[in-house]
Amino acid sequence: MIQRVSKCCLAGLVSLLAFQVQAAESATSGVPDLTGVWMPTAIGPDGNRTQVYPDVMPYLPEVVEGLATFEANYNPVVDDGTRSCLPYGMPRQMAVRAQYPTEIIQQDDRITLIVELHNDVRRIYLDGREFPQDMQPAWMGYSIGSWEGQELHVETRSMRTGGYPNPQSRRLVVQERVKVVDSESAGPMLEWEMTLTDPEIYTEPVVIRNYFRQYPDLQIGEYFCSEDLWRQNLDGRSGNIPWR
Repeated sequence: MIQRVSKCCLAGLVSLLAFQVQAAESATSGVPDLTGVWMPTAIGPDGNRTQVYPDVMPYLPEVVEGLATFEANYNPVVDDGTRSCLPYGMPRQMAVRAQYPTEIIQQDDRITLIVELHNDVRRIYLDGREFPQDMQPAWMGYSIGSWEGQELHVETRSMRTGGYPNPQSRRLVVQERVKVVDSESAGPMLEWEMTLTDPEIYTEPVVIRNYFRQYPDLQIGEYFCSEDLWRQNLDGRSGNIPWR
């Protein structure tokens, strides 16, 4: 019995030491620690209001025509999948300014983003891997990143097509540049810059930019969008659910 307890304690000690070594390596890696809870904000580090997208998007002529037809007949109940709890996906998820926090968990080999809205999870791999040859389209795509000095560089591919209000094709590639910037009134902020390259949608790459404030005392909660749809069904209001 004593031998079993000793082995158990030894295993626990080894695990603890391994964790401490990993934490020490992270602490001394020389890159910013993005771990924490962040909320999108329209106010930039200089205190002025910012916008995410440019005033004019460089759409191809056929895309402009298709959008005009779509918007002329647009019905948000049936034409916006988020009304039926579909995820925002990439890059829209990082561009929206709805007041739902995102928790960032930073490790040496990856960065994980947990979004309160829809409980979505995004992973950015930092272990030097290449993009898989058989990637399947995903709402968040497939993201590989690396640290370039104090700035996080990320490339995301294999995102799902469609998208509203900005359409996207399977050829979309998102290049992200993430850095911590100082703000006199709001403390440290994240500047999240994305360059969208999609030859089936745009005539040239599009640069969009969002900002996030850190909230040290905030915790993300549960948000199951489908719960509201189920309550509508129980209340006999299934006619409000697009697909019922």
